[in-house]
Amino acid sequence: MRFAFAVFAIFAAVALPSVAVAQAPPVTGPLAYAQALDLATSRNLNIAAARRQRAIRESAIRTARQIPNPDVSLELTQDDPNQTVNLDVPIELGGKRARRIELAQAELTLADLDVQAELRAVRRDLRQTFYTLIAADERVRLAESLLDISRRVHDAAQSRFETGAAPRLEVLQADLGVTRAEADLALARATRVAAQATLNAVLNQPPQSPLIVTGSLSDHVAPIEYEQALAAATISNVDLVALDRQIDIEARRLELLRAERTPTPVFSAGGLFNSPGEFSSASRIAVSVGVPLFSRNQGEIAGSIATTAQLRARRDATRRTIENEVYGIVARIDAERRHVEAFEQRLVPTATNLEALAEESYRAGRTSVLALLDAQRSLRDLRREALQAALDLQTSIAELEEILGTTLP
Repeated sequence: MRFAFAVFAIFAAVALPSVAVAQAPPVTGPLAYAQALDLATSRNLNIAAARRQRAIRESAIRTARQIPNPDVSLELTQDDPNQTVNLDVPIELGGKRARRIELAQAELTLADLDVQAELRAVRRDLRQTFYTLIAADERVRLAESLLDISRRVHDAAQSRFETGAAPRLEVLQADLGVTRAEADLALARATRVAAQATLNAVLNQPPQSPLIVTGSLSDHVAPIEYEQALAAATISNVDLVALDRQIDIEARRLELLRAERTPTPVFSAGGLFNSPGEFSSASRIAVSVGVPLFSRNQGEIAGSIATTAQLRARRDATRRTIENEVYGIVARIDAERRHVEAFEQRLVPTATNLEALAEESYRAGRTSVLALLDAQRSLRDLRREALQAALDLQTSIAELEEILGTTLP
């Protein structure tokens, strides 16, 4: 029992600090998109794990800097001489060590790409989840306003029924509209809770942590030029940069393979001791060098050259794919932006006016409740379509930022 308790105490002492480090302070106050992006890049666990990759690659540089160890041998025999001591020291020539260090330093740059790849994914997830939460808030407000309208219609129908100006059927239809609006509001609030949990995951927070986000679905929707976007992608696209780094690394590996064709001489020094007879001790100095007659890294060099050619071909293919993707997404963003503007400037205001006129006409007894309910349904559908169109626009922007490898200005 004491042993089990001791093991548990040791485990707790080791494990609890790591848990404490993983916990992030809760977000307080309204959160704008720029603030959320700063928090995500500094607190996201996937980015933190990618940053630790740099320490692993730095150890490869320490390994490359190591100098070959000498060999010491001691031989004891009953023959003459009785004791033999040898010291073999290999001396690297041809810049092998320098080439190894350069290769390890070039591979270290891949650690930065690991972080950039995670940052790209976090930026995409953050934009999608942040504006999904904003859309969820908008849907809650929309559902609340529609519920308020439905209750006003129900009160008007009840008043007209009590005065004998409308049948009982209109009251039942209005009551059905209130029930549906209440169900829509409950669903919108539940969807908001789910969207908040998803954003909390990106921000490294517990799912139940409350979040208040500020902003609009129309944020960062300025017109985007194809040439400007393509130039940014050429410079900062993670896939293109990774291929460029791999091509450079392969060039340094080729230099190392060629340097390794230079033989490594081994200088030996030894001594003979306790040899009775003509001499009691003697010394020996020798040099041994491998003769590169057959193996000169021909296969490795040919493989490195072929790998470089393959990487260049992949880079050309990746660039062509990026050009087409950027062109298509920029065109889609432009169309979606104009679609959102149409909803905001013409469709939703017109539907709102029609609903208000239908409600006024119903109260005056000039139209039936069915016409009013139809106007409400049209307004509800248009507002939902407007929200979805704005959210689709933000999703397309997230896809473009993922291709560019950076945030849009």
